Amino acid sequence: MTFFTTNFMSDGYSASLSQSAQGQLSSSYTNALTEALKDAAAADYIGFLANQAGLSIDDALAVKASVIAGDFTLTGLFGAAQSKTGAVDGSSITDPAPKMLVNGVEIDLAATLTGLDTETWSTVQTNGKKLDTIYHTREFYTDTQEPADYDASWANTNQPPSAEPILKELTEDVVASPIDLLATASDADGGTVSVVADSLSFSVAGGPASTTPPGYVSIVDGIVTVDTSHSDLQPGGAVDLKVGETLSLVVNYMIEDGQGGSTTNSLTVQIAGTADIYTATDSFSFQKIGGGEDERSFSGFFTVDSEGFDGIVTVSGEADLNAKNESLEGLIDTHSFDFAGAAPNSSTTESLTPYSDAVILSGADFTDGTIAFNGEFSQQVANGSSISIQLQYDYWA
Repeated sequence: MTFFTTNFMSDGYSASLSQSAQGQLSSSYTNALTEALKDAAAADYIGFLANQAGLSIDDALAVKASVIAGDFTLTGLFGAAQSKTGAVDGSSITDPAPKMLVNGVEIDLAATLTGLDTETWSTVQTNGKKLDTIYHTREFYTDTQEPADYDASWANTNQPPSAEPILKELTEDVVASPIDLLATASDADGGTVSVVADSLSFSVAGGPASTTPPGYVSIVDGIVTVDTSHSDLQPGGAVDLKVGETLSLVVNYMIEDGQGGSTTNSLTVQIAGTADIYTATDSFSFQKIGGGEDERSFSGFFTVDSEGFDGIVTVSGEADLNAKNESLEGLIDTHSFDFAGAAPNSSTTESLTPYSDAVILSGADFTDGTIAFNGEFSQQVANGSSISIQLQYDYWA
């Protein structure tokens, strides 16, 4: 098959045009090659070259269609014409090295422009005068010149499926919709895509991959369900998300098209934490060792979350509080407590006996971020008497 022949004879060059002879020759090349490349066979070569350069089958076929439609431009032909400024033997004339721009892709056509046949071109002498006439014939293809490794069925082989990574943002305790692992998958050949069951792996918070999903994830037939209210995500659970924290789960898997083609893809699930109820505890202990003020008085404070909404302080211990003058008094923030003996005064030390009472705190007690306390045993209380102040409160986080 011969693609085309350009005949740049005396009727091809016009001295009246401002364009030079080599410029007109370049235009002649461009026009001839443009028309020749619209041929379906030539366009198929171009599509093959585009695919070899990295374009997908679909994009390469789109290039082929654009070439047939003439939606392309050519460059690199003027340089070849510039070498023809006088009588030059055909073997010395520079071969053109054109490039094609089609669908935003540049394709080098040099691989297909081989086997060139060039005749000598020269001016013509008439009555001893040199005329501005150029005789030149350029035959780009003497017969079929296929690109290396070209196969006419290059676009008919099975192509692997494709898929875009999936990102799903969820919120703790908000019911999540199931996630289809094939939501972004497709197959250029029309095959039925599916998830390879034993290909799944799971990575939590950037940790090592595991074939076992975390407890809050279940997968059935390529559908992922995330239980955002699972105990692992709640206070005391394996993750225990707080407000402002995000848990990232990555699921890697393989997709196949049933025709031997496959690709890998990933699903990233990001779970944002919400406010949960937490319980905090703290304690303070003191033992009376004498009758002086420093030996029978105590004070201190607990640092608490200012968002606390419920709290109880338990005041308990063991003390000799049987006589009327024996007592323990104090404050928990603005709440008072008082333990006083009711029996007649005694000159002997009574045995230490347990006591306990609870102080209920309000939201206002937490606003300054502390729960302050202080108290005092009366002087008559036996040394060794003790008090324990235990705080337990709930707060949002």
